[in-house]
Amino acid sequence: MLDEEHHLFQEIGEVDGLGLALRMEMCEADGFTPSRRLADRMFQVGLEGDLSIASRSLGLVLDIGGYYKNVITLAPSLEITLQELDLAAVALDQVLSRAKQSLR
Repeated sequence: MLDEEHHLFQEIGEVDGLGLALRMEMCEADGFTPSRRLADRMFQVGLEGDLSIASRSLGLVLDIGGYYKNVITLAPSLEITLQELDLAAVALDQVLSRAKQSLR
């Protein structure tokens, strides 16, 4: 399982979907008001390719959509491994943490 520190983010609003196909709404700190600015910044941080994960520098490509352009869609391959899921969780945690910090 994950052995790195993970955070709970109040900026994650509604999460819905089925199985591994999930939609995650990015909001202001109130957890309700849509935040396109945060979603856009997360997209940019992921593309920078300097996430430090398992002694490697990686990037993360996010799919942004929704009416307010603040919804991130997570839809991995059906062949994804548990190790890859853990890696994705760490990457997403870093992306959101960095995006929040850079918007302060």
